[in-house]
Amino acid sequence: MKHNSKTSRRGAPSVRDGHADVFGEADRVVRTVCSPDCTGTCGVNAFVKDGRLIKLEPASYPDPRFERICLKGIAMATQRLHHPDRLTHPLIRAGARGEGKWRRVSWKEAYAYIGERLNRNIEKYGARSNAWINSGANYGYRAMTSSKRVANCLGGTHFTTMAVSSDWAGYIGYFSILGDYGRANDISEVTGARYLISAGRNMADTAHSEMHFLFDAMENGTKFVMIDPRFSRSAAKADEWVPIRPGTDTALVMGMINVIVTDGLMKSDYAVRHSNAPFLVRSDNRAMLRARDLSEDGGDAYMVWDEAIQRVSTVSDATAPRLMSRCVVTGVDGAQIECRTAFDALWEGLSDFTPEHASSVCGVPAEQIRRIAREYATTEPAWIWLGQGSQRYHHGHITFRAWITLASLCGNIGKPYAGASLLDGPLFTMFKTPAPDWLSPGGKEGHSLPGSRLMQTLVDDDPYPVRSLWTAATGFATQTPFFARFVKEALPRLELFVVSEQMMTGAAEYADVVLPCVSYFEDDWDLVGSAESWFMQLRRRAVDPVGESRNDFDIYGGLCEHLGIGEDWRMTPEESCRQLIDTHPAPIINGLDWDTLCRDGIVSLPVERPYTPYRDMKFNTPSGRIELYQEQFADLGEEILVYKEPLEGARSPGADKYPFQLISYKHVHTAHGTHVMLPLIQEVLPGPRVEIAVTDAERIGITEDDLVEVFNERGSFQARATITNALQPGVLGLAQGWWKKHFHAGHPSTLGHVPVNAVQSRVIETNVPLWDIHCQIRPVETSPS
Repeated sequence: MKHNSKTSRRGAPSVRDGHADVFGEADRVVRTVCSPDCTGTCGVNAFVKDGRLIKLEPASYPDPRFERICLKGIAMATQRLHHPDRLTHPLIRAGARGEGKWRRVSWKEAYAYIGERLNRNIEKYGARSNAWINSGANYGYRAMTSSKRVANCLGGTHFTTMAVSSDWAGYIGYFSILGDYGRANDISEVTGARYLISAGRNMADTAHSEMHFLFDAMENGTKFVMIDPRFSRSAAKADEWVPIRPGTDTALVMGMINVIVTDGLMKSDYAVRHSNAPFLVRSDNRAMLRARDLSEDGGDAYMVWDEAIQRVSTVSDATAPRLMSRCVVTGVDGAQIECRTAFDALWEGLSDFTPEHASSVCGVPAEQIRRIAREYATTEPAWIWLGQGSQRYHHGHITFRAWITLASLCGNIGKPYAGASLLDGPLFTMFKTPAPDWLSPGGKEGHSLPGSRLMQTLVDDDPYPVRSLWTAATGFATQTPFFARFVKEALPRLELFVVSEQMMTGAAEYADVVLPCVSYFEDDWDLVGSAESWFMQLRRRAVDPVGESRNDFDIYGGLCEHLGIGEDWRMTPEESCRQLIDTHPAPIINGLDWDTLCRDGIVSLPVERPYTPYRDMKFNTPSGRIELYQEQFADLGEEILVYKEPLEGARSPGADKYPFQLISYKHVHTAHGTHVMLPLIQEVLPGPRVEIAVTDAERIGITEDDLVEVFNERGSFQARATITNALQPGVLGLAQGWWKKHFHAGHPSTLGHVPVNAVQSRVIETNVPLWDIHCQIRPVETSPS
């Protein structure tokens, strides 16, 4: 439904009591926030009766167009909160790990058990031998940062999780070219775009609450082009679906750039002014030519060929930098140095990447590549929407670099309703520039290690021994590619394995201690920022914690009190939220209207409209410009945009034995493994299904509903088959998030791997290539019943 009025239909304050005539059987209604790992962060009114949630409805927003709700949120509130399998008390194992024998204990005994082992590790291996890892199952800021906070307070280790979640490659590509870990237009302003390309962003499933904005844009004349190897729900709604061979987006984009440059559609003046395209590059070492290369007192200034004076000049002094040029200059030692512009080097890698060549790689017809390239370059404003799907391959950072290069050459970075959008908003602002006084109280600092190196650390003591691991808000058994290896190789080396959870998950089954944690409907006072708009919301408690459940902040605070160092945790929930706001370094966060936030549960943060990332054309890169040429990767062969095959694609080594690629996509009805066990969800998503193309199924002899096995050299799983025309031959699809118990045998996570990517590791860490997985499929012979 469209809402044109800026005044909400719903005026629900934070808490209302005694309104049975209006709210039926509800005792009270609480405005709070539903925030599983879907970035929706939907404000909701929670209707409470006798201590239970009986209904949810959308809460009011300053902009009524954001009022929404979905089946996941309803199921979470009404079925998971008081699920019969809900953990309600601390548990310590009473048998072998994984045996399923437990004894109920008090929090005091749980802390004593944990504290004794943490201290033992400290005495033997040092404080950093105790480690924590958490993820985004709850998007509250306190919830997502408490694990790192306790690691800092205790001098322990915090493992990062973005790469483990297969989310880092795109941010790495974004950072390398624009100097920022992702920015995005405001989704409500998409109606201002005339052309929209979505690459790996299946909005209809992964951000369905925002999908109506896209429909409004399409009604307003925006053309929507969807790049997707699957005929996803977003592809079904698009004006044009571009089916592509998985992991080959870069080839498509390079073909588009070839067309745009060849046809003279490139914004050359923009590239000269705002990118490092005109900078001179040395041919001997592929580094940027600096003034110090030409004279001893030259300094670090970048050099260009100035057409006005027909010689090299510093960037700041040049009046007419040339975009395409080659020259020879005399170095400080008298040697002759051959140089070329960065764009000249870039074009050498692109000139042969014709649409025909690109088509032979990515499978998109050459004429379609030409047409889309010309449409994008000549339609203004043109918005590129980047999603995590296209970067879940071994070279996923290059894919994002390619799309941003395309946008840059067409002059679209810093332009309203254009650019290359990823995620932004207060959610990412708070995490990109965290509040130091909150994360490191009193300046206390622990250690941080890449989560993608977790197994290397636990098994090989590299870079140092870690002997305890505590997980929180993460599907450690379903969302990581190494849980089976963790159980076999790492767990026996740990003195302590603690899991904070709401249910007995696959990871919790192997824990020494399981601690019951609250859901976001039981938590009180947390800050929840949006990711594609500019709202900050305040979470308030709708119902009391189930059993003896606690939130992560209170769990860790209780541990620190037991250890005699609890002073940093002695604050009320309201005080902690206020500290987060007041001490955050970003003015848009520390300057928000606290009184309005507390009164209404939501506040709109002031940003210039239309919200335009890089409107000032300032970039936090070495050159201060868009870095189309990246000299820091010259030794790795990625100083210019290059195409690299997926590590385990259809044309990669091993494809003869494992000819399929597995795409484990996010389903509209569950945020990873959070909702799959709930009755409402199981009505529409009863179990895991392996999707296979019609032609592949006929060739292999698979029929609808057959039990099939998907396998590679690392692992396997079994599930029922669905035969579909929504997939290309050679591709298998699987909605992800299912627990091991939902499969007939095995689990998809066992097929995964963590190959090191040198470029990604140099920037931050290697991203887990969740979709860069080869496999084979076969029917499972079953005995007649």
